[in-house]
Amino acid sequence: MPISLRLPADIETRIAGYGARAGLSKSAVIVRSIQEFLARHAEPTSVQIYDEAMRQAGAQVGDTVDDPAAETLDARPLKQQVRLAIRKKHQERSQRATQALKIASTRVAKAP
Repeated sequence: MPISLRLPADIETRIAGYGARAGLSKSAVIVRSIQEFLARHAEPTSVQIYDEAMRQAGAQVGDTVDDPAAETLDARPLKQQVRLAIRKKHQERSQRATQALKIASTRVAKAP
């Protein structure tokens, strides 16, 4: 989908210069820049939250457990932490979606 973007002259010159050196169009440079920005600022997925919690659990509980029943009991609080982290993430996303819908409906209502 095409969009229009006004850039300051110095930034446009720098983009064009980089594109010429790298053999890329200005659009390609801008698209790559946006993709890199979004990748750096992406929210962790549920799987990433789980993996991180389990890595932390390994550091807290230890790598070896002789009794499987004890392992289950020890892991339970960590499982709860993961569940809470996932719930928090989903709640934040729901709030942002609700706000976006409110803004969109307000814009539609104001349209002639």
